Amino acid sequence: MTSANGTCEGGARHSVLFFLVLFYRQVYAAVIDFSFYRTIFEQGLRQTLLYLLYLAAHVAAILTLIFVWHYGPAFLEISNWAEENFPPLEVRDGQLFVESEQPLVKKYPGRQLITFVFDTTGTYEDPQQLEEPSFLFTREKLYFRILGQTQTYLWKEWPFRKVEDFTRFVKWAYFPTAYSLIFVYTTLAKGLWALILTSIGLLATARSDIRLPFQQYFTIALYSLTPAIVIDLAVRMTGLEVPLFPFLYLITAALYTYMATYKCVVVE
Repeated sequence: MTSANGTCEGGARHSVLFFLVLFYRQVYAAVIDFSFYRTIFEQGLRQTLLYLLYLAAHVAAILTLIFVWHYGPAFLEISNWAEENFPPLEVRDGQLFVESEQPLVKKYPGRQLITFVFDTTGTYEDPQQLEEPSFLFTREKLYFRILGQTQTYLWKEWPFRKVEDFTRFVKWAYFPTAYSLIFVYTTLAKGLWALILTSIGLLATARSDIRLPFQQYFTIALYSLTPAIVIDLAVRMTGLEVPLFPFLYLITAALYTYMATYKCVVVE
C-alpha cells in the first residue's frame, strides 16, 4: 500500500522529470525549428518563466563546471605554491602581520608570472610601480593590479585570520557560491535581454500589420535567446577568445527573434 507521502514524493519526482524532458525538447526545437515557436508563443507567462528558470539553472551549472575546468587547476597550483613560499601571515584587528623580513618579493613562476610583494613597512605604497599582474600586501590593505587597473581590499573587512583559511573556504564554498551567483545573474540578464528583443519582434510583425500581446513577444524573444546561449556555452567550453563574439551573440538572438516572430504571424 502506498502512503500519501510516498505518492506525493513520487508525483513530485515524475513532475520534475517531465519538465526536464520537455525543457530539453524545447531547447533542441528552439535551435533547429522555427515552426516550433508557433507551438509556444501563446502559452501562459508561467510556462515561459519556468523555461527561463530551467534555462538559467542549466547555464549556471555548465558555467560553474567550465570555470573549474579552465581555472581550477591553476588555482590549486597557485594555492599549493603559496603554502610553500608565502611567509606566515595573520590578520588581527584589521591589520596584516607578516613574520618575515620585509619588503619581501615572491614571483609565481607559472605560465603567467605573478608578483607577490609583502611589505608592512611602507616601502611599497603604490602598486603601479609593480610588474603586472601583482599583489601588494601592506599593513592595512591588499592591492591587486592587472590590465592597468588596481583593486583595493581592506584587511579590516577580511573575514579570515590566515590566508590558508581563505583557500580552504574557496575550495569548499566555490560550487554553491558560484552556482548561486551565476544563476541569479543569468535569470536577470536573460530576462532583460528578452525584454529588449521584443522590439525586434515588433519589427517582424510590422511587415504583416499585426500586433501581438506583449507577453507573446516576450515568450518568442526569450526562447530565441536559446541558440545564442548554446553557441556561447560551446565557445566557453573551448576556452577560445573569439573576436567580437558579443556582437555575434546579439546578432544570433536578434535574427532568431525576428524570424521566429514572423513565422508565428505569417499564414502559409
